[in-house]
Amino acid sequence: MLLELLSEFQISIPEIGTVRAKAMPYVVLTSNNTRDLSAALKRRCLHLFLDYPSAERELEIVRSKDTGLPEALAVRLVEIVRGLRELELRKAPSISETIDWARTLAVLGVSELGGEVLGQTLNVVVKYERDLRRAAAALPRLVDPNATVPDSLGHGHGHGHGHG
Repeated sequence: MLLELLSEFQISIPEIGTVRAKAMPYVVLTSNNTRDLSAALKRRCLHLFLDYPSAERELEIVRSKDTGLPEALAVRLVEIVRGLRELELRKAPSISETIDWARTLAVLGVSELGGEVLGQTLNVVVKYERDLRRAAAALPRLVDPNATVPDSLGHGHGHGHGHG
């Protein structure tokens, strides 16, 4: 169907007949590479590879969705998701999954992004069992890169986590 649309600017519908475009259509196909497009289809396309946006832009997008997550937590969450994307996951978390995670944490009324609550909600952004294990193992390091250093208030949150 797409081939006919892209080459003839028309679609043939068995029960109705052929519907022709009055003006040349602009067709935008998006793909996350889960299925390969056919060679014939690719020949008729201009390819643009879009990487993830910068951390600042991703944060703007998360903010624009009114997730209910406080600003400071949203900043940290974007950093953590970007860290997860650097792992060799079968399916890296998308921006829409960052937004889903932010909404989940907001609904839970989370006031601090600790390893425990992130671990319990990790399946919101990580969709495969092997990826979950890999992400869970990396989470302590992503949540608190200086796990053995007490915070500035001397509370020692996360003291000793993520080592061994």
